[in-house]
Amino acid sequence: MGHSGTFSLPVRRPFNASLLFTFLQGRAVPGIEAVDGKRYRRRIEGDVWIEAKMIGGALQVHIPARAAARAPDVIARLRRLFDADADSDAIDGHLAKHPKLAPRVRAEPGIRVPGVWDPFEGAVRAVLGQQVSVARATHLAGVLWERFGADGFPDPQALAEAEVAAIGLPGMRGRAISAIARRVVDDGVGWLQDPESLRAAFLEIPGLGPWTAEYAAMRVSRDADAFPDSDWGVVKALGLKGARARQWAEPCRPWRAYAVMHLWCPQAA
Repeated sequence: MGHSGTFSLPVRRPFNASLLFTFLQGRAVPGIEAVDGKRYRRRIEGDVWIEAKMIGGALQVHIPARAAARAPDVIARLRRLFDADADSDAIDGHLAKHPKLAPRVRAEPGIRVPGVWDPFEGAVRAVLGQQVSVARATHLAGVLWERFGADGFPDPQALAEAEVAAIGLPGMRGRAISAIARRVVDDGVGWLQDPESLRAAFLEIPGLGPWTAEYAAMRVSRDADAFPDSDWGVVKALGLKGARARQWAEPCRPWRAYAVMHLWCPQAA
């Protein structure tokens, strides 16, 4: 048996760790994830958990011996989840030119767009988040895991064949999750990692609309310019939605997703 390992994952500065960990904490599914302060833990198989803790300018990542062979994959997933390579100096400098965002950028420099641990899981959770609170969406993700998962979040094959609405979802929404799962079973996850492919596919699935497509593009596909213009937090912050919100955000290109994170700051928890 190999030895457990601790790895240092540098994070490009400036890095607003507090907001990112708070964001993840509010969405952590008990039994799969845990966030305590600036420490993130993730169950990756059986009773094996990895840990990433912010110390100085890097994430100190601990991987148990039983999962040592998965170290490169774990590091890559954490790099995406924590948006570790974003050029915050360039992003903040650009967004600070917007009169509405300038004070927000000064108050919270180094904001990142949280990614997802797994593309399929992230896509499913985007659907679970439609028209409900963060707390409700997180609860539903936990129920989904308990009903259809095993060692972790349910795999695509399980959800492709499941009656997902049985966890307390509208029927159309449950069928949309199964449609995503079937596509992943057939084609893999590559389409989820390409923003335009994801948007096109989501908008063809009954029950999914622009908000879900943009939110998933933002977090799952890592589109730095995604902008969910009908999002409740965006609408509340701007007093605008739809075309007027998009017009407001036009100067933020190509970093509109980071502008969204600034607008979401009061809702980060």
